[in-house]
Amino acid sequence: MLPLLASLVLLQGAPIERDDYGVPHIQAASLEQAFFQAGYAVAQDRLWQMENSRRVARGKMAEAFGSAFVASDREILGQAYTDEELEAQYQALSPRAKITIDNYVKGVNAYIDEAKRNGSLPTGYKENDLAPEPWTRLDTVAITIRLFQQFGKGGAGEIRNLALLGYLQSRKELDGKVLDVLDDFAWQNDKTATCTISDVDDPLKKTHPEFPVPSRAVTEKHVASLPKVSLFELLPGLRLVERQESTKVAEQVSAPYKWGSYCMVVSPARSGSGYPLLLSAPQMGFRTPSIVHEMSIEAPGLSVVGMDVPGVPGVAIGHNGFLAWGLTSGVADTDDIFYNSCDESSYRVGGTQKPFSIVSFELKVKGGAAQKIAQKRTEWGPVVVESKSSKVAFSRHSASRMKEMQSFECIVGMDAASSVADVENAIRPASVNFNCFYATRTGEIGYRYTGAIPMRSANFDPRFPVPGEPNAVWKGLVPFESMPHVQNPRSGLLVNWNNKPVSWWTNADTPVWGEIFRNTEILHALAKPKLAASDLELAAWTIARRDETWPYFKPFVKDGLGAFEGWMLDGSREAKLYQLFFDALREQLFLTTTGNFISMDNFKLVAQPSVMLRALQGKTKVKYFQGRKPEELIAAALAKARSEFKTPYSAPGIPVPGQPPIPYSNRGTYIQVVEFLKDGPQGRDVVTPGVSETGAHALDQVPLARAWLFKPMRFRGQ
Repeated sequence: MLPLLASLVLLQGAPIERDDYGVPHIQAASLEQAFFQAGYAVAQDRLWQMENSRRVARGKMAEAFGSAFVASDREILGQAYTDEELEAQYQALSPRAKITIDNYVKGVNAYIDEAKRNGSLPTGYKENDLAPEPWTRLDTVAITIRLFQQFGKGGAGEIRNLALLGYLQSRKELDGKVLDVLDDFAWQNDKTATCTISDVDDPLKKTHPEFPVPSRAVTEKHVASLPKVSLFELLPGLRLVERQESTKVAEQVSAPYKWGSYCMVVSPARSGSGYPLLLSAPQMGFRTPSIVHEMSIEAPGLSVVGMDVPGVPGVAIGHNGFLAWGLTSGVADTDDIFYNSCDESSYRVGGTQKPFSIVSFELKVKGGAAQKIAQKRTEWGPVVVESKSSKVAFSRHSASRMKEMQSFECIVGMDAASSVADVENAIRPASVNFNCFYATRTGEIGYRYTGAIPMRSANFDPRFPVPGEPNAVWKGLVPFESMPHVQNPRSGLLVNWNNKPVSWWTNADTPVWGEIFRNTEILHALAKPKLAASDLELAAWTIARRDETWPYFKPFVKDGLGAFEGWMLDGSREAKLYQLFFDALREQLFLTTTGNFISMDNFKLVAQPSVMLRALQGKTKVKYFQGRKPEELIAAALAKARSEFKTPYSAPGIPVPGQPPIPYSNRGTYIQVVEFLKDGPQGRDVVTPGVSETGAHALDQVPLARAWLFKPMRFRGQ
């Protein structure tokens, strides 16, 4: 009886209002009441989605849905935290963060109890013979940690690079050239890459941390010392560190699964209105229901509107009257793979044999026998590969391990920030890696690269696993003050699409940032001297339809594709020809020399556009042309494209149940545009396809998304 009475007390006050699109608007007399109502409202809209999200995050899908989900659960539990560890992360939070989570949980449970009483539970429960268990704070903590790990952790690419090394060493054609090929395809720092912070605006230009870029001697010594492990043994570990199975399941159940996001911020000096602008578009995937949700919250000391993630309390991207902010994934190398010699029960560090720590989980399977999952750990972290042939254990060492929930403090802090100092203090606790952008009512714009970033030993090549020994351990983390940041850049424009933050930042173990990168398309679209909110919206529309490689390869193709200008338009003959040409050119450049890196899918991933461009320009260490001239390669690729052409280009779209797809899916799952005007912030946004998982508001934002239109963000302020 007491829990019910407590729930009734928290529900008292102003009722939850809903606008024409079903977005909940909360007015509460206290912070406790506000987040109780937030949890209640989200459960009203997305309870079945939340049920699936907590099961994905905690490795409990097979328990509800059977053996088809065992692989995903095993993957999750292979690196999961125990309940005690989840609780410890919760206990380390600030009182305000705990209040936020605790009352959100109470609100979710109030709706579950109500839905049980009146028979209004989502149909998924009945269809799968399930009854919802009470929502717990550990459910919210697990979902939040998975969200941060999905979008805010990078690295552990050492397993992939070790597999790549083994593959290259197996090719007789590359005798004596393996490390040169590796440098070509897994480069460290391309100075031509476009960065979010220009050198002229970089406050750390002369004082930045030094990331070691290995000399050939260091690489040779490191490679010679690596354990000999077969591709057969490495591939399961590769799938594990990349979360391949659980990501596929997350996509099925509308949990966050896609990695990406873009953001644009304009200063008053660059804005046509004289007021700052911000567009934020997190790319988290497209499903029904939407991966994300939307609400506004009004309470003493809190007035905020924007995007939330079901199961995670608070507005993750939004505005609060003083501040508008956006986030993109940072792509930093936050995790490394350490290796130690081992036997079945122990591993060696120096001259000491240490027992593996074994953490046991029970994997329940509907209609089948439960399985015991024994997660092995070293002092570095969970074991991801254990080579029986070489008797070596590879462990994932994460800079944010047992600290992921520190980043939840950022959500709590940004929601309530009312000064630039508040913004900086809100960002400071972040343990995971994001690009954080903001614009304020007082005219400031700014950017911070966040997260726990290791300082590595210069004695090893960061692309490969390192020995789990004292001489290889990290030399601390990059201090907050030494992380890339800028305020009020001279250009009046900040742009990011997961690109390189600043020129001195390296790729480390994940070669991604090169001369060709998609953020350049945003910069081209925003080249006007003065910008309006409509220009940011047009830029988002443009980049969904443009191929970022075309400006770089156009000089080589010349008139080979007629009037094509990089527009990947649905039904375009030229767009399809360019797509076929690009794939054919990659093969002409590399396939004979390097082979397909085990599969053609891998070949496309490894042979990135920047490598192709450098090869054509003669800037690679290895000459891949096989005695041919660049124009011969281009002609051969064009001829193959024309011979393979069958149907025009089909633009990828966003699936909509019962309707044609929304074309051009290279956009935000949620898109927010905010302009600070004299009378206050004017925000508009779209949540594709809608706010709820069923009913009138499940698909009612589809017409907006099709037309690239936005609805007003309701904001009362205080």
